[in-house]
Amino acid sequence: MRVLDVPVAPSVVGLILGPLAEQQFRRALTISQGDLSVFLTHPIALSLLVIAALLVLIPVILRSRRASGPEGTVTSA
Repeated sequence: MRVLDVPVAPSVVGLILGPLAEQQFRRALTISQGDLSVFLTHPIALSLLVIAALLVLIPVILRSRRASGPEGTVTSA
């Protein structure tokens, strides 16, 4: 985990809460009879999905921008 620069605390929390989240996801699908649109039609569920997607995508976008460097500059080798 040190080599990949992965923080330990969030990983442990994910390992603990992951199975609980999966169980609740399955329960919601059972209640909705397998209809995934239940997660997009309710405002609270939709907002949580958008926040989760942003939390995953923003660091990736920022990392790729940082790696490419400022545009328009010439780097010497």
